[in-house]
Amino acid sequence: MPRRLLIALIAGAFLFCATTAMAKKQSKGAVDAISAEYAKAVQLVNERHWNDAIAALTNVIDNPATPKDMLPFAYTNRGTAYANKKMQNEAMADLTKAIDLKPDYTAAYYDRARIYAMQNKHAEAVADLTKAIDLTKAGQVQALYYKNRGLSYGAMSKFDEAKADFKKAKEIDPRIKIPMHYKPMLKE
Repeated sequence: MPRRLLIALIAGAFLFCATTAMAKKQSKGAVDAISAEYAKAVQLVNERHWNDAIAALTNVIDNPATPKDMLPFAYTNRGTAYANKKMQNEAMADLTKAIDLKPDYTAAYYDRARIYAMQNKHAEAVADLTKAIDLTKAGQVQALYYKNRGLSYGAMSKFDEAKADFKKAKEIDPRIKIPMHYKPMLKE
Protein backbone atom coordinates (compact mmCIF):
# COMPACT_ATOMS: atom_id res chain seq x y z
CA MET A 1 0.00 0.00 0.00
CA PRO A 2 2.70 2.56 0.85
CA ARG A 3 4.34 1.80 -2.50
CA ARG A 4 1.16 2.71 -4.39
CA LEU A 5 0.88 5.90 -2.39
CA LEU A 6 4.47 6.80 -3.19
CA ILE A 7 3.90 6.16 -6.91
CA ALA A 8 0.71 8.24 -6.82
CA LEU A 9 2.55 11.13 -5.08
CA ILE A 10 5.41 11.02 -7.58
CA ALA A 11 2.96 10.92 -10.50
CA GLY A 12 1.00 13.82 -8.98
CA ALA A 13 4.15 15.87 -8.50
CA PHE A 14 5.22 15.17 -12.06
CA LEU A 15 1.80 16.14 -13.38
CA PHE A 16 1.83 19.35 -11.30
CA CYS A 17 5.30 20.32 -12.59
CA ALA A 18 4.34 19.57 -16.18
CA THR A 19 1.11 21.56 -15.87
CA THR A 20 2.96 24.53 -14.35
CA ALA A 21 5.58 24.44 -17.10
CA MET A 22 2.88 24.25 -19.78
CA ALA A 23 1.00 27.17 -18.22
CA LYS A 24 4.16 29.28 -18.17
CA LYS A 25 4.87 28.41 -21.79
CA GLN A 26 1.30 29.26 -22.83
CA SER A 27 1.42 32.45 -20.76
CA LYS A 28 4.67 33.53 -22.44
CA GLY A 29 3.15 32.78 -25.83
CA ALA A 30 0.09 34.87 -24.98
CA VAL A 31 2.25 37.79 -23.82
CA ASP A 32 4.33 37.57 -27.00
CA ALA A 33 1.13 37.66 -29.09
CA ILE A 34 -0.17 40.66 -27.13
CA SER A 35 3.18 42.43 -27.49
CA ALA A 36 3.05 41.87 -31.25
CA GLU A 37 -0.54 43.15 -31.38
CA TYR A 38 0.44 46.19 -29.32
CA ALA A 39 3.41 46.93 -31.59
CA LYS A 40 1.09 46.74 -34.61
CA ALA A 41 -1.36 49.10 -32.89
CA VAL A 42 1.40 51.63 -32.14
CA GLN A 43 2.46 51.46 -35.78
CA LEU A 44 -1.15 52.23 -36.77
CA VAL A 45 -1.09 55.28 -34.48
CA ASN A 46 2.21 56.43 -36.00
CA GLU A 47 0.76 55.98 -39.49
CA ARG A 48 -2.34 57.93 -38.48
CA HIS A 49 -4.80 55.08 -39.07
CA TRP A 50 -6.91 56.19 -36.14
CA ASN A 51 -9.89 53.82 -36.44
CA ASP A 52 -7.72 50.75 -36.90
CA ALA A 53 -5.44 51.87 -34.06
CA ILE A 54 -8.38 52.34 -31.71
CA ALA A 55 -9.71 48.87 -32.57
CA ALA A 56 -6.31 47.22 -32.12
CA LEU A 57 -5.59 49.04 -28.85
CA THR A 58 -9.05 48.18 -27.54
CA ASN A 59 -8.24 44.51 -28.18
CA VAL A 60 -5.01 44.86 -26.21
CA ILE A 61 -6.68 46.75 -23.34
CA ASP A 62 -9.61 44.33 -23.12
CA ASN A 63 -7.45 41.20 -23.23
CA PRO A 64 -7.14 39.80 -19.69
CA ALA A 65 -3.70 38.39 -20.58
CA THR A 66 -2.28 41.86 -21.29
CA PRO A 67 0.54 42.59 -18.83
CA LYS A 68 -0.50 45.30 -16.37
CA ASP A 69 2.63 47.33 -17.09
CA MET A 70 1.60 47.60 -20.78
CA LEU A 71 -1.84 49.07 -20.06
CA PRO A 72 -0.84 52.72 -19.37
CA PHE A 73 0.95 52.84 -22.72
CA ALA A 74 -1.99 51.27 -24.53
CA TYR A 75 -4.42 53.73 -22.93
CA THR A 76 -2.17 56.68 -23.83
CA ASN A 77 -1.85 55.59 -27.45
CA ARG A 78 -5.58 55.00 -27.74
CA GLY A 79 -6.16 58.41 -26.13
CA THR A 80 -3.91 59.94 -28.77
CA ALA A 81 -5.92 58.24 -31.52
CA TYR A 82 -9.19 59.44 -30.00
CA ALA A 83 -7.82 62.99 -29.71
CA ASN A 84 -6.85 63.00 -33.36
CA LYS A 85 -10.41 61.95 -34.25
CA LYS A 86 -11.68 64.90 -32.16
CA MET A 87 -13.19 62.46 -29.64
CA GLN A 88 -12.02 64.47 -26.65
CA ASN A 89 -14.16 62.82 -23.97
CA GLU A 90 -12.87 59.37 -24.88
CA ALA A 91 -9.32 60.69 -25.12
CA MET A 92 -9.54 62.34 -21.69
CA ALA A 93 -10.92 59.15 -20.15
CA ASP A 94 -8.07 57.05 -21.58
CA LEU A 95 -5.36 59.51 -20.63
CA THR A 96 -6.71 59.85 -17.11
CA LYS A 97 -6.79 56.05 -16.83
CA ALA A 98 -3.17 55.90 -18.01
CA ILE A 99 -2.18 58.43 -15.33
CA ASP A 100 -4.10 56.48 -12.69
CA LEU A 101 -2.21 53.31 -13.66
CA LYS A 102 1.20 55.00 -13.98
CA PRO A 103 1.31 58.34 -12.16
CA ASP A 104 4.85 59.09 -13.38
CA TYR A 105 4.06 58.66 -17.11
CA THR A 106 4.78 62.12 -18.49
CA ALA A 107 3.49 61.46 -22.02
CA ALA A 108 -0.03 60.93 -20.64
CA TYR A 109 0.15 64.24 -18.73
CA TYR A 110 1.40 66.02 -21.85
CA ASP A 111 -1.30 64.59 -24.12
CA ARG A 112 -4.02 65.37 -21.58
CA ALA A 113 -2.67 68.92 -21.22
CA ARG A 114 -2.92 69.39 -24.99
CA ILE A 115 -6.59 68.40 -24.87
CA TYR A 116 -7.22 70.72 -21.92
CA ALA A 117 -5.61 73.54 -23.91
CA MET A 118 -7.82 72.77 -26.94
CA GLN A 119 -10.81 73.03 -24.59
CA ASN A 120 -9.51 76.38 -23.27
CA LYS A 121 -8.97 74.80 -19.85
CA HIS A 122 -5.53 76.32 -19.54
CA ALA A 123 -5.26 76.12 -15.74
CA GLU A 124 -5.71 72.34 -15.99
CA ALA A 125 -3.21 72.22 -18.86
CA VAL A 126 -0.69 74.14 -16.76
CA ALA A 127 -1.18 71.71 -13.87
CA ASP A 128 -0.56 68.67 -16.09
CA LEU A 129 2.43 70.26 -17.80
CA THR A 130 3.89 71.25 -14.42
CA LYS A 131 3.60 67.62 -13.31
CA ALA A 132 5.26 66.47 -16.56
CA ILE A 133 8.07 69.01 -16.11
CA ASP A 134 8.64 67.90 -12.52
CA LEU A 135 8.88 64.25 -13.59
CA THR A 136 11.15 64.80 -16.61
CA LYS A 137 14.89 65.27 -16.82
CA ALA A 138 16.15 68.33 -18.66
CA GLY A 139 16.25 67.78 -22.39
CA GLN A 140 14.24 68.26 -25.57
CA VAL A 141 11.11 66.70 -24.11
CA GLN A 142 11.19 68.92 -21.04
CA ALA A 143 11.77 71.96 -23.28
CA LEU A 144 8.60 71.03 -25.19
CA TYR A 145 6.68 70.85 -21.92
CA TYR A 146 7.94 74.31 -20.90
CA LYS A 147 7.02 75.73 -24.30
CA ASN A 148 3.49 74.34 -24.13
CA ARG A 149 3.03 75.49 -20.55
CA GLY A 150 4.16 78.94 -21.72
CA LEU A 151 1.48 78.85 -24.41
CA SER A 152 -1.17 78.07 -21.82
CA TYR A 153 0.11 80.81 -19.54
CA GLY A 154 -0.04 83.19 -22.49
CA ALA A 155 -3.63 82.16 -23.22
CA MET A 156 -4.40 82.98 -19.57
CA SER A 157 -2.73 86.42 -19.97
CA LYS A 158 -0.04 85.41 -17.48
CA PHE A 159 2.72 86.86 -19.60
CA ASP A 160 5.47 86.88 -16.97
CA GLU A 161 5.02 83.14 -16.45
CA ALA A 162 4.81 82.57 -20.21
CA LYS A 163 8.02 84.53 -20.76
CA ALA A 164 9.83 82.57 -18.05
CA ASP A 165 8.72 79.25 -19.57
CA PHE A 166 9.70 80.24 -23.10
CA LYS A 167 13.11 81.36 -21.86
CA LYS A 168 13.56 78.10 -19.96
CA ALA A 169 12.54 76.11 -23.04
CA LYS A 170 15.10 77.99 -25.15
CA GLU A 171 17.75 77.53 -22.46
CA ILE A 172 17.20 73.76 -22.48
CA ASP A 173 16.84 73.45 -26.26
CA PRO A 174 17.91 76.49 -28.28
CA ARG A 175 16.35 74.95 -31.41
CA ILE A 176 12.82 74.91 -30.00
CA LYS A 177 10.40 77.10 -31.95
CA ILE A 178 8.48 79.78 -30.08
CA PRO A 179 5.43 81.23 -31.89
CA MET A 180 6.14 84.53 -33.62
CA HIS A 181 3.72 86.60 -31.54
CA TYR A 182 5.59 85.61 -28.36
CA LYS A 183 9.11 86.28 -29.64
CA PRO A 184 9.11 90.02 -28.78
CA MET A 185 8.63 89.21 -25.08
CA LEU A 186 11.82 87.15 -25.14
CA LYS A 187 13.83 90.22 -26.15
CA GLU A 188 12.65 92.25 -23.17
